[in-house]
Amino acid sequence: MKKILFAIMALAISTCAFAQQPQRGQRREFKPEDMAQRQTDRIKEACQTNEKQNKALYNYFLRDAKRQQEQWAKMQQGERPQGSREDFRAEFEKRQKAQNDTIKSILTKDQFTKYEKMQQEMRNRFGQRGGGQGGPRGDRPQGNRN
Repeated sequence: MKKILFAIMALAISTCAFAQQPQRGQRREFKPEDMAQRQTDRIKEACQTNEKQNKALYNYFLRDAKRQQEQWAKMQQGERPQGSREDFRAEFEKRQKAQNDTIKSILTKDQFTKYEKMQQEMRNRFGQRGGGQGGPRGDRPQGNRN
């Protein structure tokens, strides 16, 4: 009897856990607060920031995440960015520089050096995965396309 009860409980727990996972093709709900907290925690761990710095970082990342959420909502409604790929890239680089300047103003010089090292390591890891694109076209698994 205990084995049956244990099996039923294990099945119920695994079912609940699976139900909370996004299914293939679905996206998790984007919450600006969660994104800001993850980014703040990552910097806190890498740079040993204090509470005042953590609050400033969180507030900055929260504003940025809300802006990103607004842009994503516009794109979901069919509004597409105007301009060429080069314009988009220049805008991205401008935002990236502004972000680095803001973070630099919050962190000490030593902390910012650690932050830059963390960023470089993340870029290296991202590049090893093929830039999130699955590598060159020939390296992608083709699967069954019926």
